[in-house]
Amino acid sequence: MRRTVDVVGTRRSIASAGSIAMVLALLIAGSVGAQVSGNSLAEELRVEWSAQEDRRGRAVVSGYIYNDREGTYATGVRLRVEALDASGKTVDSTTGYVYGDVPPSNRSYFEIKAPAKAASYRVTVQSYAWRGYGGGGG
Repeated sequence: MRRTVDVVGTRRSIASAGSIAMVLALLIAGSVGAQVSGNSLAEELRVEWSAQEDRRGRAVVSGYIYNDREGTYATGVRLRVEALDASGKTVDSTTGYVYGDVPPSNRSYFEIKAPAKAASYRVTVQSYAWRGYGGGGG
């Protein structure tokens, strides 16, 4: 018996659950401050970041992505940075990649130019892949 998986439907379900979680987080956070964090697609990946201006006065979001999964690298990690207005509404967004792999039980640095100066930002993991240790012999 052959089974098929509805990948598009699963992604939509994950996106819907993530959107609901983000809205709840925003409601709970209220007016906590100028930064908002979001949920990632994987529970084993988490993001810590801050926003600042570079020497030219442009907004930059930088920080670390943590891989809490043991024995597996996170590869091709793509982050989404959303600029939010004072009410928490997304006014602009951009994506950027984490350079290299995120090692197991470790972290990697990232820096992404923000799409615009904003009241606050949200950074979420947009996509990634898992890769185990290469145990090749030859």
